[in-house]
Amino acid sequence: MVVLIALMVCSLAHGQNSYMSRLREIPNMLPEQAAKADSVLGVILQEIIDNQPPGSDSMLLLNYALLGHSGLYQGKLNLALDYYDKAYYYYKRGMVFPKLYMGCLLNSAVIFEKQFRFKEASETYQTLLNLAEGKNDSVLIADTWLNIGILNHKLKDDDNAVAIMEKLYTWHREKRDTLRMANVLQNIATCCFPAQVKKAESALIQALDLYRRLESPDSYYILINTNNLAELFIYQKRFAESIRLLEDNIELAEKTGATEHQAIAYRLLAQCEIEAGGNLQNAREYIEKSEQLARVSGRSDILRDLKETELLLQVRSGNFGEVKKILENYKQLYDESARENARIINAEFQTIHEVKKISEQKNLLQEGIIIKNRQLNFTLVALLAAILAIVIIVMQYLRIRQAMKTMYRMNLEIANSSPAYPAHFETFVNENTDGDEEVDDDNISMINLYSTILERFKSQKIYLDPTLSIQSLGETMNRSPRYISMAIKKAGNTNFSTLVNRFRINEARRLLASSQDIPVNDVMLQSGFGSRQSFHRNFKMATGFTPADYLERAKKSISANFDLPENDQADREP
Repeated sequence: MVVLIALMVCSLAHGQNSYMSRLREIPNMLPEQAAKADSVLGVILQEIIDNQPPGSDSMLLLNYALLGHSGLYQGKLNLALDYYDKAYYYYKRGMVFPKLYMGCLLNSAVIFEKQFRFKEASETYQTLLNLAEGKNDSVLIADTWLNIGILNHKLKDDDNAVAIMEKLYTWHREKRDTLRMANVLQNIATCCFPAQVKKAESALIQALDLYRRLESPDSYYILINTNNLAELFIYQKRFAESIRLLEDNIELAEKTGATEHQAIAYRLLAQCEIEAGGNLQNAREYIEKSEQLARVSGRSDILRDLKETELLLQVRSGNFGEVKKILENYKQLYDESARENARIINAEFQTIHEVKKISEQKNLLQEGIIIKNRQLNFTLVALLAAILAIVIIVMQYLRIRQAMKTMYRMNLEIANSSPAYPAHFETFVNENTDGDEEVDDDNISMINLYSTILERFKSQKIYLDPTLSIQSLGETMNRSPRYISMAIKKAGNTNFSTLVNRFRINEARRLLASSQDIPVNDVMLQSGFGSRQSFHRNFKMATGFTPADYLERAKKSISANFDLPENDQADREP
């Protein structure tokens, strides 16, 4: 029962670790497999609510935060906000994973911006800023100020936005954070365009230079920055410079597999050709390539921008009949986008409703917490019993170790004595040599023959020959194998094979005990065994140890300064 209770406790701990390990795998799915991550997180969430494992608050916080991230990547903004609210509830309860919670706040503010809820976005950024300052997290403070600057730009307060970002640039430069310096410059360019074109151009050129100077240049940032710079050159009618940048960008995007950036570059090339009064056929080809790549990448926004470029192309070509079709397609794209957004919002609110139902079920489950607390108390008592059981097991283990040492010493004593004179032999000799009764000549002959065999084994060590057989022994002693077998059986109460194995095992004992470096396979060969399987089986049967265990015991005994018998006494009589 104690063991079962201990297993139950271990099972609870294992369950908690299992949930956390599964949750920690989810970020690897984002953003590419956001829908799959959403499905997996839903399953884990239900399991946690049903089972209420120890530390469930921490796991629920992590689960809801990841669900929020997954919803954000899928464009389910309302659902993401709902999940972030639930994450905040569990953060307040346990005050764990502060960085995770601050990430939820940052994403919530970004969602408010996307929904044009600028006041709520500003308030959320301020809350996040206070938390980051309390945790002295300088990186998060800087990132939050960057987002505040971008929010000011959206609120048409570009002067304040640029002032914030210039301070950030100075701070990152002091920290020598090249990547964040470049990111800030790119955002400065966005705030300055088109009011301050020269300043925007300078910021983009500096940012591109910094991105390329990174120890491991990131093609993603280079591609975005180059496309932005090319678009600025188009605005300035510097078409040749724009085309050169875009051609380089297309080559880099093709190498890195950045389909969406390649699509944008082709669209801008088409715009260059049209606005520069260049080859309109080339412009058509660029538009077709851009459309193909946009569809592959799934970027509907690029397709909408392409319709504007295509509209400009048809106007320049004088194909006013096509203009109407393009406008209809343009409207259709917006209608499809609006329907998709409506479908997503509807699905979000339906999911929110389902999540609330789950929360209600969870509240019902809270009633069982008292019972679970009692079970926990019982588990603690059981754990104490398990500890007591472990102490007993350890004591038994120590006794077994002591018994193993004793058995090893007995083996050493046997190894330094003759293995071939059992009590039966002395009885057999006494019965056939003592007293006044007439002695049986046949028995005397067998005693003499057996003694001669033992002497040969001891003096000549013929048992070390793996090919030794009763036939070869009979030939050397000029006796029939049958008569030798009878002598060994009557006088030694054994058989030839067992007798030989006794001497061989004894030799193996001595070899293993006398050398710490000898390989077990060499011991087998030097002690006369021809088969590894036979050696291991007979050694284990005779000593209670495997050869490897015996050698290990010998090493420990020598290192512990045990008084081992001397090898030069190995052949003494018992």
